[in-house]
Amino acid sequence: MIRKAVHEDVLQAAQVLEEVKTHMLNERIDQWDEEYPNVKVLTEDTEKGDGFVYEEEGKVLAYMALNELCDEEYNDLNWKTPTPFIVIHRLYVKPAAQGKGISSKMIRYAEEFALQNQYQSIRFDAFSLNDTANIVYTKKGYELVGTVRFRKGIFNCYEKGVK
Repeated sequence: MIRKAVHEDVLQAAQVLEEVKTHMLNERIDQWDEEYPNVKVLTEDTEKGDGFVYEEEGKVLAYMALNELCDEEYNDLNWKTPTPFIVIHRLYVKPAAQGKGISSKMIRYAEEFALQNQYQSIRFDAFSLNDTANIVYTKKGYELVGTVRFRKGIFNCYEKGVK
């Protein structure tokens, strides 16, 4: 169900992304827009081998990117675990498929990926006004280590050691 994204997945993943953006705006979560993320970003993820999709019956229902890249704002935070670490980027689930445990499966996949590839921890940020995302991450054992400011506002930064 979860696998590396291939070029043929990008269009579907981008369509799901647009649904997610609309859904988030309807929920008054102004996290993403036409500037970021977009099909170009998803294409770059896929070309680098960083993109992953959750697929059922040939349909992409969720997407995330995993890599070692982080924004320079991360450098000012008091991370609890040493390097190397991996970062989850752009995790989203098709609105019609939300509430079915798909995001939990994606997070678990990222944790297994980190373990298999000998990373010490997983790090990421979540928009501070996206209550659903922040609740999911804390329930999964991710620890809030601080906040950073990006173009769209304040983002909570999380970390979990891999064991």
